[in-house]
Amino acid sequence: MFSKPIFKQSVRSNGPLWLIITIVMSVLLTFFIASFDADDIGQIASAAEGTAFGSTISGFSSLLGSLEMFFRMPALLLGTIYVIFTANNLVVNEVDSGLMAYTLSTPIKRGTVIFTKMIYMIGSIILMFVIVAGAGMGATEIINHNLSGNAITEDVEEAAESLDRDPSYVRDNLYMIQDDDYALQAGADARGMDTTAYSKYLDEAMKRDSLDKASDEITKTREDKYDDDDDMDHDDIEITTDELADKPGMILNDKDALQEGGKPLGMNINEYRDYVNDLVDEQEKEEDNKQADNEQMDPSAILSTAKEVTENELDVSSSTVDDNMSLMKNDSALSAAAKATGVSKDDLSNLIDESMVNSAISSDEGTEFDLETYGWLILGSCLLVLAMGSISFFASTLFNRSNTAMALGGGLPLAFFILNIVIEQSENLEDLKYFTITTLYNTSEILADGDFLVQMGVLAVIPVVLYAASGIIFTRKDLPL
Repeated sequence: MFSKPIFKQSVRSNGPLWLIITIVMSVLLTFFIASFDADDIGQIASAAEGTAFGSTISGFSSLLGSLEMFFRMPALLLGTIYVIFTANNLVVNEVDSGLMAYTLSTPIKRGTVIFTKMIYMIGSIILMFVIVAGAGMGATEIINHNLSGNAITEDVEEAAESLDRDPSYVRDNLYMIQDDDYALQAGADARGMDTTAYSKYLDEAMKRDSLDKASDEITKTREDKYDDDDDMDHDDIEITTDELADKPGMILNDKDALQEGGKPLGMNINEYRDYVNDLVDEQEKEEDNKQADNEQMDPSAILSTAKEVTENELDVSSSTVDDNMSLMKNDSALSAAAKATGVSKDDLSNLIDESMVNSAISSDEGTEFDLETYGWLILGSCLLVLAMGSISFFASTLFNRSNTAMALGGGLPLAFFILNIVIEQSENLEDLKYFTITTLYNTSEILADGDFLVQMGVLAVIPVVLYAASGIIFTRKDLPL
């Protein structure tokens, strides 16, 4: 059923195109990763909010969101181009040119010929995406150091250099930066903050890391507890970091969570227990103060006014203040802003710090890299290209003329791709999703860890059916031999 000579001939004929597409796709993916900047993208997304391009641009606000756009657009287009030309070249071009007549004049059976060409077609697509996946993983590890753990940001690198310690170790133990004045200043400079705001950021970052570890431990405990309960699925068992932030008291009932949660803060169990109790008290105070906060002036309006005052007071541009919000804490600017907003200098300074901290935390979240989500994005894109390829391959076996086969095998996948672009541009055209298979690759559900397995299953079935049909058609049809 498999012929090495035919497989080698297929590689020689189609290998150069495969190599070019694979290299281009890998380079583009590396460029997407290298050019990603959570701060810059966030500012662009904020500016575009409410416009026709707002939803599209917002997808780039995280590294995985940027990669989603890559696999949904450039990767799909390049993959589709490859399968259209390769499928046409593998079968119908040989029939049309008479080369197939020569091949079948040998003792090789039709079934062997078509099966070998299917193996090449399917294998080349899978290998292409395996290489591209590896290139993406290598790039994100080299550039962001976030494949095997938390991303190492510029401030951590600068602080680690000041401490003469490994950046990965400092990233997992951020309290080391707070304990050293030189490291604190180095990190603050890298973040564009003063040391007061940067120290507050470190507090929030360590709290985030602590809750991450504690939530993992609580989830493990719950998995052991509900292992035999068929009524509990993973979503019911899992305790996320956000859930734990709302109910930090859950940590107090789990010894492992107390032990692991204290590590990012450099605390032992007893110290961390006191820390968690303080979090519980803070949570209760926040609930009590919600009513009072609602009656106060909108913080975003206060900051907007303070920003305008700073621009005028210091004679600097809006982008300069955006890049370095510490300018708003300049004595003259702060005094003028306090007068303009009616907010005390101390409260205004705290509000500016809070804004910088939130921005830095959002930037950190934007560079997070979840290997499982990345894997699903790769797999879904690969399955979609396999499905596109099966359409082209089916057309290549159905017709005896390459131009006719190209019309269906090339036109239909490209039409699907164009429909996908059209659907992205307008919600009013959402019903068009029923006329294209590209919407079966539901990247938004993948990023949200939602329900996408059924749709991926359909994508997997399409090539199985069409390749099987292609084999039957080719072995039974009349060929112009």
